[in-house]
Amino acid sequence: MINVLLVDDEPGAREFLRARLAEVAPEVNVLAEADNISDAKRLIAELKPALVFSDVEMPGGDGFQLLKDLGTWDFDVVFVTGFQRYAIQAIRFSALDYLLKPAQADELRAAIDRHLARHPEPELDKQHQQAVLANLNESHEQGMKLTLRHGNGLHFVPPAEVAFCRAEDNYTELHLCDGRRFMVARTLKEYEDMLADMGFMRVHRSYLVNRAAITKVTTDGHLEMAGGGRVEISRRRKEEVLKLLRG
Repeated sequence: MINVLLVDDEPGAREFLRARLAEVAPEVNVLAEADNISDAKRLIAELKPALVFSDVEMPGGDGFQLLKDLGTWDFDVVFVTGFQRYAIQAIRFSALDYLLKPAQADELRAAIDRHLARHPEPELDKQHQQAVLANLNESHEQGMKLTLRHGNGLHFVPPAEVAFCRAEDNYTELHLCDGRRFMVARTLKEYEDMLADMGFMRVHRSYLVNRAAITKVTTDGHLEMAGGGRVEISRRRKEEVLKLLRG
């Protein structure tokens, strides 16, 4: 069984989530519910859940504050929230799991499956948690660092250091301005959603580029990038891309 704690100040939201979990995840055992951060901390200490579903925005302290107060934690967390840009960006940059309200059955099942598939690695978990807290303490998205799981390690990279991103099926290869590369199990669309307001633009169905990292626009429709990369501009996007670069 997976022992779970639900944290949300809205009784209806907790009831909905409990019912959904019963439908899609019979292996889940909801230990308790909390409607505030203080009770959540107490229940975590008492019951030691393996998985916590938490709202972000709550009176008296949000779900992020719960993690800040704990400092370290030995459970997985899935944030269940309405769309609030800063919160979603902090979650995405930190490689945390989240669901948008109301949680759909297939997405909830997928979150449970991700929890089951995870293999705890204490040292990496500690590094990740420190990076999560650093991002949550940032007052602006521009100060956050991308959490990249690559091979057997974690890397924390400011967006400004990424020259471009290249799609590889459901993976994305990030090319950094210093020449390093990281293959990450996230789609290019996810990175586009995260980075579009930070000077990144889609120039091809397979490429997302950092405008600040472009060193040259070639006559044959390519971009030369910091770090030595060369990116094709798609024929369909060429006029739009060149217009944005001139502007």
